[in-house]
Amino acid sequence: MGVLVYNVLKEARMKEKRKTGKSDALSIVRKRLTRKMPKKVLEARIAAFFAAQNMCVLATCAWDVPRATPLEYHSDGTNLYMMVEAGRKVENIRENPNVSVGIYGLYKGWLSVKGAQITGVAKVLTVESGEEFVRAAEVYPWKRYAKELGLTKLPANARFLKIEAAVIEFIDMSLKAEGYAAGQAWVR
Repeated sequence: MGVLVYNVLKEARMKEKRKTGKSDALSIVRKRLTRKMPKKVLEARIAAFFAAQNMCVLATCAWDVPRATPLEYHSDGTNLYMMVEAGRKVENIRENPNVSVGIYGLYKGWLSVKGAQITGVAKVLTVESGEEFVRAAEVYPWKRYAKELGLTKLPANARFLKIEAAVIEFIDMSLKAEGYAAGQAWVR
C-alpha cells in the first residue's frame, strides 16, 4: 500500500473514531474480498450507475496522437450515446473506432468511490445510419437542448456517437459492505 493511501486511510480512521467511537468505513475499505458479482446483477448495477451520471471522458487515438474529451452522455443499458459535432474525436473514431471511456461519481468519502473504465467500439451515427440513429435520438434528450437553442427539429447534419462496451471495469467501494470485491469486470 502506498504511503499516500496509508496516510489517507489512517486519517479517515482517526476522524471516524473521533465522530463515532468506531471505524466502520475503514474496516469495510480494508476488507480483502475477491467475490465476483453475478453477471446479470453486475450489469444492472452498472446500468444504474451509468443512468445516475451524465458526464464522461472519451479517449480516442489516431495516428499515435491520443485525445481525451469530456462529453455529456446518456445510456441505454451498457451502451452510451453522445451528440457530437465534427472534430478531432470524430476523425479519430473514423480512423480507429477502439475507444476508452471513464465515468466516475462524486466523491463523498471512501464508501462513495464509484467509477467505470469502459473499453469498447465507437460508431458515428448520422441519419444515413437508419435504426441506430433513431435509437440514439430516442435515448439522447436532444429535444431539451434544441428548445434551449430555439430549434424545433433535429438538424439534418446531426451526429451521435454510440459506444458499445466490450469490457467494463467497475469499481464501487460500497460493494465490500455486501461481501463483494470492490473491483468487478463485466465482459460482453
